[in-house]
Amino acid sequence: MISSNTRQWSTPGIIAAGVFVSVSGVLMFFGMHDPVKLAHEWIGLAFAVLVGLHVATHWRGVKNYFSQRMALGIIGVIALATVSLIAVSVGHEGSNARHRILHSFMRAPLTEIAPLLDDSADRLAAKLQSKGFKVASTAQSIEEIASRNGTRPPELMHTLFN
Repeated sequence: MISSNTRQWSTPGIIAAGVFVSVSGVLMFFGMHDPVKLAHEWIGLAFAVLVGLHVATHWRGVKNYFSQRMALGIIGVIALATVSLIAVSVGHEGSNARHRILHSFMRAPLTEIAPLLDDSADRLAAKLQSKGFKVASTAQSIEEIASRNGTRPPELMHTLFN
């Protein structure tokens, strides 16, 4: 069994880490990832360790919860929500990765995407120009060319891939 001294620091640690993970999680939910993501992940790991120590220290009280219907219901609902959210997240990860790749492709200059299409930037520019799009330079991205031609990037991508 873990010494009772663990209570002196595990409970305050859980409170502090729990508050931080909660606040940073809410910030991330509303789109503020960059400033808090790394700290959220590391403090989350510390939180998990502290919870483990806390449970070990208070095992007698914790195991009583497993005989209470309400407690088991709450644990079950949270476990089900967790598994469901992870499953949904896994399903969306691939599309997010494709989305990021597609946006990177559209923001890159023709000189950078030409090798990916096994072509030269000059030939890509000529292909777009043959379809009536004005291309000032091969240093322009698909997004820039589309914007200057009053069209959407997917239309240009369709032209480049066909």
